[in-house]
Amino acid sequence: MASSVSKLFNLQKLISVYEGTYSAPSGRLLHAYYVETLALPTGVIKNLLSGAPTMRWSILAAFTAIATSGVFGWLPVDRDLAAFNRGSTGSDKRAPPLPSAKIRGVNLGGWLISEPWMMGGEWALMGCDPNHCSEFDCVSAMGQDRADAAFDEHYGRWITADDVRRIHDAGLNTIRIPIGYWSLRELVDSSEHFPVVNVTKHLDRIIQEAADLGMFVVMDLHGAPGAQKTTDAFTGQCLPVEFLPGFFQQYNYDRAARWLRWMTNRIHTTPAYKQAVGIIEVVNEPQTDRDEGGMPQAERDTLTQVYYPQALAAVRAEEDALGVPAAERLHVQFMDEQWGAGNPRSNLPAGDSRVVFDDHNYIGGAVAVTHPDAKQADYMWYTCYDDDRLRDGNTPKIVQEFSLTVLPALEGLPEFDPFVEDNVPFYKQWWIAQQRLYEQTSGWIFWTWKNELNNPRWDYSYMVHSGWVANSAQGLDESVRRDVCLEYFGRSDGRG
Repeated sequence: MASSVSKLFNLQKLISVYEGTYSAPSGRLLHAYYVETLALPTGVIKNLLSGAPTMRWSILAAFTAIATSGVFGWLPVDRDLAAFNRGSTGSDKRAPPLPSAKIRGVNLGGWLISEPWMMGGEWALMGCDPNHCSEFDCVSAMGQDRADAAFDEHYGRWITADDVRRIHDAGLNTIRIPIGYWSLRELVDSSEHFPVVNVTKHLDRIIQEAADLGMFVVMDLHGAPGAQKTTDAFTGQCLPVEFLPGFFQQYNYDRAARWLRWMTNRIHTTPAYKQAVGIIEVVNEPQTDRDEGGMPQAERDTLTQVYYPQALAAVRAEEDALGVPAAERLHVQFMDEQWGAGNPRSNLPAGDSRVVFDDHNYIGGAVAVTHPDAKQADYMWYTCYDDDRLRDGNTPKIVQEFSLTVLPALEGLPEFDPFVEDNVPFYKQWWIAQQRLYEQTSGWIFWTWKNELNNPRWDYSYMVHSGWVANSAQGLDESVRRDVCLEYFGRSDGRG
């Protein structure tokens, strides 16, 4: 059964179809598609198709009230968050202005989990060796006391309240915060080397600023106990590829569940968190059989069969203990099925619809499968016509990591050089094509807000500064209405 939030998005889409701004799947009648596939009420469909334009939007307003009544927890559409109410109203007088329900945001990458590959200068300033792949390596080599002081300064310097204001002023409404389990110090074993720092004091100031600006926050367990993936700094430790990730065992599942309960408690008992944080993610990018070193099926299956139900239960148990009403409960987030780590719904209780799915879509690798020597047009074509982020049926969904990077082997070629003026129109159009693709879901969160790569393809602040993307909520509203696929190929992408 679809949640009320999902139905609301579907109802908005139906009205867009009727008004001619969105194309329904070909070969299906509107009634069959929206009633049977998306579980919208038959009576709503009849009134929409027969009523006047003002009636259609009146029904949408009424259905919004149902969706925000608190039965299914909250997402930005459920609250009057100021950052979601800044878009253009358009010139269509048939419909009253509605606040944007689309999530548009950035990751705060490199902040509470350092990733040296994209922050070399900051890494050196902290005193970490360039050969240190991760926080674990740096702390081990530097010594605990020196490392604690260095990381504390980094947390206060890399992301500030001014960054949050700049994100907001660029027209964005959401931040995703990658964080490691070592933020709860009692979970860290004596053999694990991470900074011993009061992370919450830094987290508090950023979430307070976001709350003051009416922004939405996704809290993401980015670095899991034992590391959920090999060779990646985002886990906090770069495990060699010959080892399997340590996360996929009950001891570490238990530690992650304790972290989720702790953070859930903090979200519901700290006013700024309670106002802004609506999603808690149980783990970021777990290892799949596509990754170097692979992943045995038996261990991978424990993620969906054991950890995902345990993680959801941990959040709900803490909310039960606190007496959190249904309207204020968190959406618990899982990587979607397209990530490749299994079907996230397979062992979740059917009655809990307060779940949301995280989609990561770095297009360079996908295009390389069929076009290893891809040109600009290949990336545009794939985004315009081949890609479908909803094909796994996991909804509601937010695309929470993507960039404008192409296949690494191609990045240095003249055709893709971001500092060649003739290439800039391509990147601007490709950005809009991705925005239009991802706003078929509940929205998007770019990786990342800033870095030290001198590469706008990974750096939203750089793209804003360079004029690659719109720098206001109204500008983002306007860009998503621009059919760049029609401009580029002479053929519409069919996306409203």
